[in-house]
Amino acid sequence: IYRIAIIIIIMAKATVPMTAEMQQLANDPNFIVEFAVGDPVPELVPQDRKSGIKFSGVYFEKTKRYIMKRARMSKEDVRIFDYETGHVVMVSHHPGKDPYAEFDPLGLNDSGDQHKVQGGEWESACDVTSRDHRMQNFKIRPKHMSRHGRQYIRRPNDETLMNVAKMGKLETQSMRPHFEVCNEQSDDRVYTIIADMMERTFTIKNEQGDDVAQVAKTGKAIIQTAVFGSGTESTIDIAPGVDC
Repeated sequence: IYRIAIIIIIMAKATVPMTAEMQQLANDPNFIVEFAVGDPVPELVPQDRKSGIKFSGVYFEKTKRYIMKRARMSKEDVRIFDYETGHVVMVSHHPGKDPYAEFDPLGLNDSGDQHKVQGGEWESACDVTSRDHRMQNFKIRPKHMSRHGRQYIRRPNDETLMNVAKMGKLETQSMRPHFEVCNEQSDDRVYTIIADMMERTFTIKNEQGDDVAQVAKTGKAIIQTAVFGSGTESTIDIAPGVDC
């Protein structure tokens, strides 16, 4: 963080035009921490149930927390648990995942070759299955020939619910990674996802600038990343009134 602070001080003294984000970094010490590692205690704003993207129709009266973990030695990719009950509510399935890949560091096993396509976008294609009767199944499919890696979230019947794409730095005027979430197949942005520079947190904001959800690596995952090079456990916090 102190390195970032030094860079900001140097930039503040330079004659190049400063973006709003750079000005905030130069004037707000608290924002430097948020810029680097994310907001540790986000204030999620309750939403009107009529707003946002409609999906499963599952709402809560208080902030709802889920835990997301990578599934190892399994055909499943990721499992999402209800924080309060510990029950698995959603799992994702990657068509090319090999549960024995960890035993094959040289990549001698070719069991996933049939799923590969030009450009490597096959890695983002997955199906997500509900283990909770209230939740809806969906699938994620990449757009062909997309400059910003646009992904479509669709129901099993191929109805498109939303699409997600990375935003360019020229558009965002920010050094932090940004993503846009648009309604159905349109360019009508509903949410903006902002990651910190360490990509420890991903904060989801509506068009009014309210924080409506946040995905954050847990302390356990951060320690695992520092020691072993990877940590996969994250929390998902969703504001009241937002469709889960």
